[in-house]
Amino acid sequence: MAAKQFINTGARQKKGDNDAINFREILITYSRYWWLFLISVVIAMIIAFIFHKLQKPVYTIKASLEMEDSKDKPSEEKSALQQLDLFSAPKVVENEIEILKSRQLVKRVAEHLQLWISYKSADGFKKDELYHNSPVRFKALRLYDAMTTQKLDVHIIDAKTYSINQQSGKHRFGETISDSLGIWTLTRSLGLTNFIGKTIQITLGNPEATVTAYQKSLNVALIEKMTSVIEISLNDQVPERGEDFVNNLIYFYNQGEVAQKNNITKSTLSFIDKRLDSLRGELNIAETKVAGYRSGNGITDVNAQSQIYLQDAQSNSAKLNDINVQLNVINNLESYVNTPGNSDQNVPSTMGISDPGLVSLVQKLSDLQLKRTEMLGNTPAGNPAFEPINKQIASVKQAIKENIRNIKSNLVAARNQVQSYKAHVQSSIQSVPGHEKQLGNLNRQQSVKENLYTYLLQKREEISLRYASAMHDARMVDMAYTVPPSATKKYTPFLIALLMGLVLPGGYIYGKDIVKNNITKRRDIEDATEVPLLAEISYVKLPSEIVLNNEKNKFSFTLIEQFRHLRTQLNFLNPAGQKGFVTMITSSLSNEGKSFVSTNLAVSLAKAGKRVILLEMDIYKPKISAMFNLPGSKGLSDYLSGRATPKSVVQQPAGYPELDIIGCGEFIDNFSELLDQNKFKELLEELKPEYDYILVDTPPVHSINDAYIVAASCDVTLFVVRYNHTSKSLLPFIQKLYTEEMLPNMNIVFNGLAEGRDGEGYKYETYYYNKKAQV
Repeated sequence: MAAKQFINTGARQKKGDNDAINFREILITYSRYWWLFLISVVIAMIIAFIFHKLQKPVYTIKASLEMEDSKDKPSEEKSALQQLDLFSAPKVVENEIEILKSRQLVKRVAEHLQLWISYKSADGFKKDELYHNSPVRFKALRLYDAMTTQKLDVHIIDAKTYSINQQSGKHRFGETISDSLGIWTLTRSLGLTNFIGKTIQITLGNPEATVTAYQKSLNVALIEKMTSVIEISLNDQVPERGEDFVNNLIYFYNQGEVAQKNNITKSTLSFIDKRLDSLRGELNIAETKVAGYRSGNGITDVNAQSQIYLQDAQSNSAKLNDINVQLNVINNLESYVNTPGNSDQNVPSTMGISDPGLVSLVQKLSDLQLKRTEMLGNTPAGNPAFEPINKQIASVKQAIKENIRNIKSNLVAARNQVQSYKAHVQSSIQSVPGHEKQLGNLNRQQSVKENLYTYLLQKREEISLRYASAMHDARMVDMAYTVPPSATKKYTPFLIALLMGLVLPGGYIYGKDIVKNNITKRRDIEDATEVPLLAEISYVKLPSEIVLNNEKNKFSFTLIEQFRHLRTQLNFLNPAGQKGFVTMITSSLSNEGKSFVSTNLAVSLAKAGKRVILLEMDIYKPKISAMFNLPGSKGLSDYLSGRATPKSVVQQPAGYPELDIIGCGEFIDNFSELLDQNKFKELLEELKPEYDYILVDTPPVHSINDAYIVAASCDVTLFVVRYNHTSKSLLPFIQKLYTEEMLPNMNIVFNGLAEGRDGEGYKYETYYYNKKAQV
């Protein structure tokens, strides 16, 4: 346990820090492929340079408009008729932005400018866009397939003729051509003479696709949220074409707005005219009803007539009173003259009587009675002197009676007439409210129609005047102008190329590591297992697999030092200096370098003066005897099968007096069964007194069972894991071996590391020490 603790303290990274990202480790891992990154960056830069030369710069075209926004204005309630003021209808800037970006508007501009047709100079490697400078213009009369991109190479022969797609036939400008493309014609433009002998490439694109492309490239947005100024921007390789597009977009937008206003105005004027015609008839009907009602009921002015009725009623009442007074006076007078023997009484008053004859007779009667009364004062009543006066009084009374009879008859007739008129006046007065209500309704209907008729006439004149001078609401702030490409955009392809030159190989390396899923660093082992990592062995390609045989090779120094380190670590695992210390070297799979490690560890121990014997027990793939150039003599299989003695199977390689080797011998099928017998243990017991270290090279434990049999007789296990060869999926298996103690005192040797680096990617400095020692 102490040995394990000692080994783990030498680790550069603790398990507690495993979750942190080690950028240095990542950088070191990827720096091994510096050549791949360099090639990738160089190729990407070449592609970027070619792209930069061939790709035309993209220009940004901008323009700005000021819109009248109604959102910031206070809302006012308006009647339905007031809404006829169409030209002051509110606008929302966001709605106008969507209209400017609408497909219908973009399509109108594209069709007007024929943006789906492009003209390029076909001479030379780089084709230049001609646009306004094109010497010819294509006019499609009918295309059979407008959805497919078509190309025409027009070779201008002279000022009058041209050829198509290198055909031998000639065509004249303005001539109608019918071919597989459709029916079309080609006309001349200014500057044709400058292109004689040259070829113009005409590309007929899909109109709908062209509209979609321009619609995606078009951007319309508010410059600031608090303003109503919008900015129109477009990216185009040809600045003149972009400016034409933006200017025409604004033009067609304004024209569409004016046309919409005019259409609405025409519809409104038509509606107003129809309504005026209808109101004119309705107004005539209303006026006829009012006139007929007035005429039928004898009404001129209800208020004036009601006053007259009241005055007539008052006058009639006065007349009736006067007649009644006169009748009372007449009745009193009649009663007086009809009563006999009242000559001594005073004659009733005739006040109120307007008849002069009656008044005269009453006065005469009064005078006669007064005279008679005076006579009575002197003469007795029976005196004959009274007879003349009595006759006169009787005669006057008779005259008065006749007069009263006539007057009374007249007054009664007058009273009846006045009472009849009074009833008529009262009836007229009672009918006034009904007439006033009915006439008011008729006048109200007439007034409403008159007012509406007058209002519509006024609005019609206003709308007609504005229709004659209709203008759009958008005010141009800046016409279309071109913004030069920024300097940074020139270097963007190179920055992208640099990034791709680094990302692609990085992704390749990362993907390769994920697909292979092999162990590439010490941390992979330490994260997945608790097995101590005893030593690391680098991969250095040398002429001989026995490292010490390459001492004169400057690259062997690293490996020599690493095996010396492994030797020292093995000594730490045998702190008591036990004689015959049995060490098993094994691995999970074949080709992980266990035989290489076993051989060079044995040589390193022997060089240190230790008596070492190496047992080659991988009978399935023996390598050790061949590495030492030993003859194919008897070996372990012969000993275990009883065909040889222990001493007869021991061989000593040349140049290593402290090292002995027992080969595997001939292949036998029951080698595992023989290992399970006591003869192998007896062999080890016989070898222990003679040797300091007994190294046992066994087959891989994941494939062959022999290592488990040998493990019971061993003191230490060196488990070889090879860099970029052993799969990470085997680490749980290795951890299981360690946890269940299936192999004694198990330690890992990390073999085959990238040249010049340790298990964490750091460079070894042993080469530089070796170089300094040689100096």
